[in-house]
Amino acid sequence: MSFEDRLGELFRNEDPHTAGPEPAAVIAGARRRRARRRAGAGAAALAVALICGATAVTAGGGRPAGNASAELEAASTPSTGAAGSTGAAAPAATGSPTPSATRTALPLSPVRQVAPGEKILVTDDTRIWFTANQRCDESRESDGSWHTSFGCRDVRSDNLEHDKPSVYAQISGNRDRSVVASFYLGPTPSRIVAFFDGKPTVATIVTTAGMKGWTGYYVVLPPMPTGDPSAHRRPAGPAIGVYDAEGKLLAENPGTASDGSDERAPQRL
Repeated sequence: MSFEDRLGELFRNEDPHTAGPEPAAVIAGARRRRARRRAGAGAAALAVALICGATAVTAGGGRPAGNASAELEAASTPSTGAAGSTGAAAPAATGSPTPSATRTALPLSPVRQVAPGEKILVTDDTRIWFTANQRCDESRESDGSWHTSFGCRDVRSDNLEHDKPSVYAQISGNRDRSVVASFYLGPTPSRIVAFFDGKPTVATIVTTAGMKGWTGYYVVLPPMPTGDPSAHRRPAGPAIGVYDAEGKLLAENPGTASDGSDERAPQRL
């Protein structure tokens, strides 16, 4: 039985002639008070729900279902990670990048500064010297005496190329070794390299007082195979390449490999 029904029954059991409040008015007032209590409790519950929802969004937690403000905030926040089921940002790479393969750089040519005419003993049976305008050489004979091999060559000769960088090679040797000793016309190089059967050997650069626009060089190599006239095979000899500081080819003197094929200096080291 409801409260209103019980109250009405009590009033009906009382003496109707006794003075007191009107039963209908008392019941109506009780109903109004009960309605106000229900409305107040509902408003308090709604206020608690709104406060909890706002806290969740501010703290950055998961988006509450049905919360329009949380949906709007998530949509307006730019994504910082790769797309995925969790939406988590991808971790930044911390490892070093894999180095790309590079060609090992040859060392610079050593530079030898000598006095004009000073003789350089390249091997025990070969020596060379330079003046301001000439390159000269000589070799030791079996009796110990020295004799000219190629003589002296003047770098001002009209037989040489003077309109572009150019390099020359003169080879002498025996069964133990080969010696290439000559000169290069052009701006000062960083490397002069002899290539034989694909193997590079860095030459020594020689300078002396009075040289202008040219340098001498020499390099010692293994013995070269002899030519075979019957097979029309040329005598073997290295290719000589002259390079600037960045490894760019400035001048080349082609050679012949041990199998008779052309030997060439690479365009860049």
